[in-house]
Amino acid sequence: MTPKEYVDINREQIIEDIKYLVSIKSVKDEPTAEAPYGEGIRKAQLAAMDLCKKYGFDVYDANGHIAWAHFGPEDKFICIMAHLDVVPEGDGWDSDPYECIEKDGYLVGRGTGDDKGPFVMGLWAARYLIDNVKPLNYGIRLLLGLDEESGMEDIEFYLDNFTKPVFSFTPDANFPVCNGEKGICNVKMISPDLGAAALMEFSGGLAPNVVPDEVHASVSPDFLEELSELAENNEDIVVLKDKTSKVKAKGISAHAGSPYEGKSAIHLLSSFLLSSDIINKNEREALLLIDKVSGDFSGKSVGIDRECEIFTPLTVNLGLISIKDNKFEVVLDIRYPISVAPEEIEKMLSELACEYGYEIIDISNKPPFYINPESPVIEALTHAFEEVYGEKHEPYVMSGGTYARKMDNAVAFGPGFPNSKKPDWAGDAHMKNEALSIEDTLKATEIYCESLIALQELDF
Repeated sequence: MTPKEYVDINREQIIEDIKYLVSIKSVKDEPTAEAPYGEGIRKAQLAAMDLCKKYGFDVYDANGHIAWAHFGPEDKFICIMAHLDVVPEGDGWDSDPYECIEKDGYLVGRGTGDDKGPFVMGLWAARYLIDNVKPLNYGIRLLLGLDEESGMEDIEFYLDNFTKPVFSFTPDANFPVCNGEKGICNVKMISPDLGAAALMEFSGGLAPNVVPDEVHASVSPDFLEELSELAENNEDIVVLKDKTSKVKAKGISAHAGSPYEGKSAIHLLSSFLLSSDIINKNEREALLLIDKVSGDFSGKSVGIDRECEIFTPLTVNLGLISIKDNKFEVVLDIRYPISVAPEEIEKMLSELACEYGYEIIDISNKPPFYINPESPVIEALTHAFEEVYGEKHEPYVMSGGTYARKMDNAVAFGPGFPNSKKPDWAGDAHMKNEALSIEDTLKATEIYCESLIALQELDF
C-alpha cells in the first residue's frame, strides 16, 4: 500500500486523533510528584501514550519528565520529536479553544498546528512503517515532548538519561527542511524602585515568545479624567472610568520569531503613559527602556541590532511585563543569527540593563545552529517533500526555536507548506483561532511516510 493510499484510508481516524488530543488543555502549571509540568500536560501525555500503544508501539514514561513510543531496533533509531504542551489560549477566540471543531476545511483549537496535530501526523507516518515496511534498518521513536514551550527541560532530561537517536526531525515548522535556527536568549530584568508611583499595576503578555496583544495599567481614579482626554483620538487605548481605574492597550499578537507581523500592546501603553504628566521621574526613566525595546523589534534603538548573510537580522520582543515590589519586571525574547556569539549577546544585554539602571535576574541562552544543505540527510528529506508536493523548494533557516537545536544531527521539517494562505479568521501558532488545514494535514502525513522510508536507506 502506498503512503497516499494509507493516509486516504485512515483520513477520518487521523482527524479524530487530533481532535481528541486538542480537547485536553495542556498548558504548563504547578508541578506535582507525578506531573513535573502540571496535571494538564500529564493528562495529555497519558492520552497520547494510550494512542501509541493501541497502534502497536511500545511506550515508555520517564516519570512524567518525558515519554516516547518505539518500534523496531533500539540500538540505532530515528526520532520524530513532537510536543504535547501548548501556550495559554488567550482571549478573543470565536470558539472554545479546547473543543476542536471543523470550519471551512480547517481544524480549529489550541495545539492543532503547534504541535498536537503534527504529533498525530508523525504517529501515523510511523505507523505506516510498522504496517508496510519490514524489516527496518533503524527503529522509529516518537518522542512525546512535554515542555517545548517553556524551556525544553524535557529534552534535557532525555539527553541526560537515555540513548540518543542517529537522526531526528521535529514537525514543528514549515516544509521543506529547516537546516538552521537562530539563537534564542530570554532575559528577565527588574527596574529600579518606582517610588511614589502613579501606576498601581502594569501587566500583560502571554509568554516571552509572543508579541503581546493586550496589556493594562491601573492608576489612581484622580488621573482618569486627564488620561481619558489624552486617549480621545487614540484608537489603541481605552480608559475605563469605573472602579477598576484601568487603562488598556490593544495590539496584534504574533510569534516572537516573526514579530513584525504583530503590534506590541506594551509599546502602545508605555508610549501613551510617557505622553502624559501623571507618572513620576522614576516611572518615566524605567518606562523609557520598556518603550524603546517594545517599539523596535530590531533592537537598533538600544544598540543591540546585528545582521548575518545566512539568517535574517536579530529581533527583540518584550513579551511579559508586570509590577512587583514596586518595580517593573520584564521578560525579553531575543532571536540572534549565527554571526553573533552567545557570549556577545549576554554582554550586550548586561550593558543595556546597566545603562538604564535595570538588573538582570534570570537569563537563558540557546545558541544557533546550521547544517550544510548539501548533506545527504537534508537532500533526502527535500526530495521526499518535492516528490509529494510537486514543486522544488530550497532548505531554509528560521527564527523560531524547536527541539532540533537540542539534538545532534536534527532538523525541523514541516508540516506547514510554502506560500500557504489561511482565511482571515484563521490564526497561526500561539494566536487566537489557531487553525490547521485538513488537506495539508493529510499531505504532510504522506510526506512524513515517504521521508521515513528514505531515511531507512541512509548510512548513519
